[in-house]
Amino acid sequence: MIQVIMFKTNQQRKETMLSAHTVGNKYKEVQDLRPKEIAKIIRKDLKKFKDCKFSIKSDYNAINVKLIECTNLDRFEMHEYYNHTSIRMNNDFMKEVKTIMNQYNFDNSDTMSDYFHNNFFAFFDLAGQLARDTEPKLIEKLKAA
Repeated sequence: MIQVIMFKTNQQRKETMLSAHTVGNKYKEVQDLRPKEIAKIIRKDLKKFKDCKFSIKSDYNAINVKLIECTNLDRFEMHEYYNHTSIRMNNDFMKEVKTIMNQYNFDNSDTMSDYFHNNFFAFFDLAGQLARDTEPKLIEKLKAA
């Protein structure tokens, strides 16, 4: 049985969204905004990382954040598997950026039934060129330690 919820008013829709599984603590402030406007707010929040530059792009249902420049090598770590070494972001740093993004989001998805319902999809990644530029510096730092 499929249950279809029809909202008679915008207020009913807002109340239902606020009872979702996960609701960010600032979702109420942006619940009527589109991802493009929310991306501008996230851009301002990410300025707290003075040593990093981000690329923030949005489309109709997603916000993509890429780290494009960072002078603080402590935000990275080397990841080794088999005979390959790669660079990735420190878990604490990743969690902090994702928390900033998700405070404006809600998630009422049920992946078991392939049902996805959220304010926007949030993606955070390391720009490929930054990884290539930072890897030699990080290796040098680890050798010196």
